[in-house]
Amino acid sequence: MSNKSLAAALAAFVVIGIAAPARAGSSSKGDLKPTVVAPGAKGKVVFQGKGGSRARFQVQASKLPPTSTFDVVVKGVKVATLGTNKGGAAKAKFSTQPKAGKEALLGFDPRGVPVSIRTPEGEEVLRGDVPDPVVKTSDAGKVACCVPDDDGGAECEDRTPERCAFEGGTLAPTDSCLPDPCGGSPDLDGDGEDEEDDDDEGKILCCLPGADAATSDDPEVECEDVSAVECATQGGTVLEATSCDASPCAPAVPATKTVCCVPDDDAYECEDRTAARCADLGGTVMDGVTSCAVDTCAGL
Repeated sequence: MSNKSLAAALAAFVVIGIAAPARAGSSSKGDLKPTVVAPGAKGKVVFQGKGGSRARFQVQASKLPPTSTFDVVVKGVKVATLGTNKGGAAKAKFSTQPKAGKEALLGFDPRGVPVSIRTPEGEEVLRGDVPDPVVKTSDAGKVACCVPDDDGGAECEDRTPERCAFEGGTLAPTDSCLPDPCGGSPDLDGDGEDEEDDDDEGKILCCLPGADAATSDDPEVECEDVSAVECATQGGTVLEATSCDASPCAPAVPATKTVCCVPDDDAYECEDRTAARCADLGGTVMDGVTSCAVDTCAGL
């Protein structure tokens, strides 16, 4: 690339604006803490970033009821089902290039967001998050970049702005390459090829968070048929499913909630929570009270 071409490409970055640093990093792991529903349970989450839009993620659980089924919920979206063995242990594996029958599609970025394991009735048994990996010195200053590939498309890679421009790339519309915000379709069958849909080419199933995603334990989640770019830029999760008809995004939500006074600095805040979640938050269940009022928690 000539100096003039490089200068022009870098100028394009100025017009677009300064990109947020890419969430580059290698490995990260964290523990899932038990709730009062299953106080003896143990869990772990492990993230392995392989650069750009290539990564693996694993959720492990043990000391749960044997031969039972649980849901894995990430960012309020049901992403997998766990089945425990006779010893009460289970494991779910995810990959951006999943091996058929062995791994589920990693269509989300688990770093820094809530991860939980729930019963089919919606009660959490384990809860935690995946810490952001420590950024290596070699990754400092990198951004998410859509780099042209040999097939005429683009793939998301972690690059410095200068390197991105040198390779003919453009800034990605998000700070993460998970899911791929550059238009790449997920490889759902593990054959190394992007998926194509003759009836609706370029569209995928995406779980989009509702307006209450930042404030609710159980936010509204909608399944939509959109492009990979739309899904990524709206903070969605690429779904490994064939149809939105069965509402595959939404996890089970506890049917019964109580009025709970949750400690908030030097006061209490009234919230609707299950009894288990209330206890987990250190709150007090207000027996006989059916809804929150201004003075519900005033006497605590």
